[in-house]
Amino acid sequence: MARAAQKETAEININLMPTPGPAGTVGTALQWVLTIGRYLIIAAEIIALVIFVLGIKLSADKNDLKESVQTLSKQVSSQKNFESEFRAVQQQINEIKKEKDAHFPDNLVVAEFLKLLPQGMTLTSLEVKGGQVVFSGEFSSPSQLQTLVASFSGSKKITGLDITELNSPSEKNPLYSFSAKANVIQASFREGGGNK
Repeated sequence: MARAAQKETAEININLMPTPGPAGTVGTALQWVLTIGRYLIIAAEIIALVIFVLGIKLSADKNDLKESVQTLSKQVSSQKNFESEFRAVQQQINEIKKEKDAHFPDNLVVAEFLKLLPQGMTLTSLEVKGGQVVFSGEFSSPSQLQTLVASFSGSKKITGLDITELNSPSEKNPLYSFSAKANVIQASFREGGGNK
């Protein structure tokens, strides 16, 4: 019985060799469609692999770019203080330049003024403000006052002597005292123009 059961089972035949397909135009067309389909599948797989690799590369580039942006934004924020400091220093330089251009050379005015004073005359006050020299002093003889007036009349840099107060000698002060003011020709000092 056991042998009878073995004979009854059909033999399993596995054939891995391709079997010929249908013959004729239908077979050729079917073969042609299958070949094109295989090539399309291969092309689709290649495209999918390229897209996958490109996606990985673009993701890495995005991460690198993000890190670069963060680094640069930190640098920019650290430079923000530098920019404000730079602008402040630039403004200060411009203000200094403007002040220097607007500044009148008082030392030259004082030097010219002292050349005009006669010997023996002493100053008690001297102030250079704007376009004027305001001063007061003492002298011992009227000839010194005449010399002062003559020297200011001949000057081209400091002109227009105006004696605002003149006091004669007294018991308290044996000298003549005076207060005066004169006009400063500022252009003559800036240009280095004319002497007395």
